[in-house]
Amino acid sequence: MQPLFRRLGEGAVAFDQRNWQTHILTPAAAVIFEALSEIGDGEQPLPLNRALPFLRNELEVDTDTPEIRQVLRSLQEMGMLGG
Repeated sequence: MQPLFRRLGEGAVAFDQRNWQTHILTPAAAVIFEALSEIGDGEQPLPLNRALPFLRNELEVDTDTPEIRQVLRSLQEMGMLGG
């Protein structure tokens, strides 16, 4: 189950219904969350081997920076991304 998502200014919040955790997303994380939500089915975690090429090629995101690696770890913890 994909977290509930709401934009707040440039950033956003995501509420994980599985464990009742709320995550504050930076503007970059909010854009990545929305983009990955569009290509995922919302029920199963999106595999990293599908997400990473999409981020690199479609959004031109450098997925090797510490900030983006942290965003991806957070999305994995929320159950949005799989291994």
